Amino acid sequence: MRSNCLLALVALVLALVVCAADGRDVKVGGWQPVGDLSDPHVVEIAKFALSEFSKQSEPVQNKLVYYNMAKGETMVESGVRYRLVIGATNETIPDPLFSLNYYEGVVLEKAWKHFRQLLSFAAIPKEGN
Repeated sequence: MRSNCLLALVALVLALVVCAADGRDVKVGGWQPVGDLSDPHVVEIAKFALSEFSKQSEPVQNKLVYYNMAKGETMVESGVRYRLVIGATNETIPDPLFSLNYYEGVVLEKAWKHFRQLLSFAAIPKEGN
């Protein structure tokens, strides 16, 4: 039990050190808003979420391409979790803007291990539907 707590503490400290070294302002505990949704690293995380979802689903139906980001939050918990609301178009539909939808993706990143994992991904229903 004691070694598990120590290991968790070390992982948390490492995550904070890595984020500090990257120059990102990350607070421990609870979801915190992303300061700059156009930050290249945050956009890279969003594109990773879209790519992973596309790999896991029917390729013909869900070739999602990044369009924009509407909202983003981070939480430090055994790495940095990103909860992002991502605007994406479906490449398989002829008129890309007609296919613009928003999705919520949660990605876990452990930068010190060069590790990313898509934890959840879901379409956000359009208003009026």
